[in-house]
Amino acid sequence: MVVDMARSIAIVGFVTGNTENKRSLSVEADSGNGRDRHGRRTQQERREHTRRALMTAALDLTGSGSSFDALSLRQLASKAGVAPSAFYRYFQSLDDLGLAVIHETFRTLREIMGEMASLDIEASGGAIHVGVQALRGVVARDHAHLAFLARQRAAGHSVLRREIRSEIRLYASQLATYMARFEPIRSWTVGDVEMLSSMLMATILAGIDSMLEVIARGLDDETTARDLDSAATMLERQIRYLYVGATAWRSS
Repeated sequence: MVVDMARSIAIVGFVTGNTENKRSLSVEADSGNGRDRHGRRTQQERREHTRRALMTAALDLTGSGSSFDALSLRQLASKAGVAPSAFYRYFQSLDDLGLAVIHETFRTLREIMGEMASLDIEASGGAIHVGVQALRGVVARDHAHLAFLARQRAAGHSVLRREIRSEIRLYASQLATYMARFEPIRSWTVGDVEMLSSMLMATILAGIDSMLEVIARGLDDETTARDLDSAATMLERQIRYLYVGATAWRSS
């Protein structure tokens, strides 16, 4: 699915049941495990809590208009509620923190890809629908992560831009492997499968951009939900259009 990522593409997120919490990028793991016998956080839990607080602080600051490259340790520490000197216990540099956000986001997107693996791509309630709805859910819950990717891909430090491009290529490769399971794509040349995957990636990234724009408007919840549904429906139609066209392609 998508070629260069403008607010991260990725297929999919609005699945029912317990998957919502599983996919949420901002929800911490159950802290009930690993506590000492007095119910206090263990050292590992405290470290993860502080690490998460620093990542969340970076997302909040960049989401409110600050440039990631221009963030100071003092700003981050103040937002996270920790001492500036604590930063280097968790991250080697600001870029290291940015990479952590990028990797966390793509891990969630790969989980969604895994859910699609067992579904029929052509069914009305199959992989395309589930994937797009899952992506819609990720945008609704964790738009800060996807917006961060979009900003860094467009104007971030070279280290972060390279990593995002690398993750997108990897995701596109996994998408190509998934698509190659279906007829007539399974008989295509590798180059043609990769071409379709690239086109899908570009479409998905554009769809994510559209959903992020809905969130950025800051309208009431009902209007936002309705507009997100419209953007998701359009993305699903565009992906189906590409797939239907692909079935008529004669690979050589």
